[in-house]
Amino acid sequence: MWELHLKYSLLITIGYTYLVVYFLLPRFVAQKKYALFGILLFFFTGLFYTLYVLNFFRIKNEQEPSTDNQILMTWYFSMNFIINGPPVACAIFLALKMLKTYYIKIEEKQLLVKENTQAELQLLKAQVHPHFLFNTLNNIYSFSLTQPSHAGTLVLQLSNTLRYMINDCAAVRVSLEKEIQLINNYIGLESVRYGNRLTMQTSIKGDYEHKMIAPLLMLPFVENSFKHGIGMMRGPQWINLELLIQDNRLYFTISNSKPLQPAPTNGNEGIGLINVQKRLQLLYPQQHELKIESTESIFTVYMQVALQEQSVPVETGNPNVHAQLLPYA
Repeated sequence: MWELHLKYSLLITIGYTYLVVYFLLPRFVAQKKYALFGILLFFFTGLFYTLYVLNFFRIKNEQEPSTDNQILMTWYFSMNFIINGPPVACAIFLALKMLKTYYIKIEEKQLLVKENTQAELQLLKAQVHPHFLFNTLNNIYSFSLTQPSHAGTLVLQLSNTLRYMINDCAAVRVSLEKEIQLINNYIGLESVRYGNRLTMQTSIKGDYEHKMIAPLLMLPFVENSFKHGIGMMRGPQWINLELLIQDNRLYFTISNSKPLQPAPTNGNEGIGLINVQKRLQLLYPQQHELKIESTESIFTVYMQVALQEQSVPVETGNPNVHAQLLPYA
C-alpha cells in the first residue's frame, strides 16, 4: 500500500513541478503578469495540497479506521507537504534549472565574445592584404616604367608573397621562419626600386625555427618604413631591422630615416600601424609590448611578443628553402 502511496505522491510532485516551471512561469512571469501568476500559483498549490493530504488520509484510514485525531493528522500531513512535498521539489528543480541556464548563458556569452574577437581579427587581417597589395603594385608599376625588364621578376615575387598571405595566413599562428621570409621578399621588392640610395641593414639572432607567431605582425612596420619613411625623401636613406629570438620571445626593432618636413598624405597614413596595435591587443593580451618613437630625423618601432613552440614542423613549398634576412646596400 505504501508503494502505491509513494507513486501517487511522486505523480503529484511531478505534476506540480511541471505546471509551475513549464506553464505558469513562461506564460505569466516571463510576460510580467505577476499578479495573475501569484493567484494561479496560490490556487494550484492549494489544489495539489488537497490531493496530497487526501492521499495521506486515504492510507491512514485504511490502516487505522478508528483514528479520530483529525486535527493532528492534518497538521502532520501539512508539515510534510511544506517540508518534503511538491513545493520543495519544485523549488529545487527550478533552482537547478536556473543554475543550468545561467551557465549556458555564460558559455554563450563567452562564445559570442570569442566569435566577435575572431571576426574582428579576420577583418583586421583582411585589411592587411589590400593595403600591402596596393602599395606593392604601385612600386611595381613605378619600376616597370623605368626598368621594365625586371618587372616580371617582381611580379613573381609578389605572387609568391600573396600565395603565402592567402593560404598560410588563414591560421591563428604561423611559422616565424616563413614570416621572416615574407619580410625578406618584401624588402627585395622595395630595395630594387630604391637601388643604391637605400642602405638596408638587417640582423637576426637566435633560433627562429619551429617557432609560431600570429601572421602579418611585422610586415606593416617594415612597409611603413619604406612608404612613409624613405619613400618621402630624396638622396641616401637608411633602414635598420633587428630581430632577436630569446626565451620564446621575439624582440623586433626597426628604425628608419625620415623627412624633416612631413609630406602631405591622403588620410591613409598609419592604417597599418593602427591595425597591428589592435591585433596585438586581441591576440597577445598582457603578452606583448609595443613602443613607437619619432624624432626629427628617426622613426623607431620596438615590439615584443610571446612565441609558441611548433611541435611538428609545418612544411609548405620547398622544404630546403629557409628564411634568411639579407642585407641590402
